[in-house]
Amino acid sequence: MKKTVLLLASLFVLAGLMAGCTRVTPPPVVIQPDDTADCGAGCAHLKKLGCPEGKDLPDGTTCKEFCERTQKSGHALGPSCWVTVKECTNLDAKCTVPRKIVQ
Repeated sequence: MKKTVLLLASLFVLAGLMAGCTRVTPPPVVIQPDDTADCGAGCAHLKKLGCPEGKDLPDGTTCKEFCERTQKSGHALGPSCWVTVKECTNLDAKCTVPRKIVQ
């Protein structure tokens, strides 16, 4: 009898814990074709606008080198989008979305 009560109590506790679990839906990932070839044009456009993202890094790495290296490691930056930006302040709003490069 004691075992039955303990078993039922354990089942109620377990059911209560499971009922409190909610599913978290991850944000969608936009699959983007590899646009690494656009790193040069994208960086040149950002530099022309005077955006800090178009400047060389403190270690001397150019925007283009950083872009190409980052893209090749699978982290899409979206340089094809950069050339469409008219102001630096629009860069994040227009071009920043979770992306995955399809090779």
